[in-house]
Amino acid sequence: MISAYNHSQIIRGVLCVFGGLVCYVLAWLFFRYASSWVLDSFRFSTSWAVWIAVAALIGITISGYITWQRGQGFQSYVETSLFHDLAGSADTAGANVVDYYARQVTGPAYVLSQVFLGGPLLLLRGIRHFQQLIPNEAVLEQKLHHTLGILRKANKWQSITEYPEERREILMLAQMKQIDFSAHKGTPRFKALPPDGV
Repeated sequence: MISAYNHSQIIRGVLCVFGGLVCYVLAWLFFRYASSWVLDSFRFSTSWAVWIAVAALIGITISGYITWQRGQGFQSYVETSLFHDLAGSADTAGANVVDYYARQVTGPAYVLSQVFLGGPLLLLRGIRHFQQLIPNEAVLEQKLHHTLGILRKANKWQSITEYPEERREILMLAQMKQIDFSAHKGTPRFKALPPDGV
């Protein structure tokens, strides 16, 4: 049980870290060459493009970290400040036209913002997967199987206070998604279904 869980966590962690690095590379390329193009079009030296790209990546990293600390992550287009619905508030032809052209700007801006934030968010998610690895010890494996067996026999929602000696094992089983776990009503409650899921 532990080795299978750790294996899946390692795979997820590696994929998240790789995805985060890809997002950082894409952000670097965008800011490096877009800023170079803008500087060149105004006849400024393009040597500043590298520093603009570095500053942008630092800003993205800080923004991603703050987003992560708030418990947030990727957002849908409707959840962002880039979303607008002018046609819905004033159902006229003019509002529809303005809405259409505005979305040609805000749509790509939304996609880019999510790709850029993907760098820090995916890296932090990958680190979290590695932090959630469980020690692969035979004694712990036996305790987890024993506790899971007891909880499956009960086959009902229970309070964690009913099992003070097995608290650590119950939390690990919840982490491994072996039991349903809910803490939204204050006292954590859980339920372990029988192996066949009935």
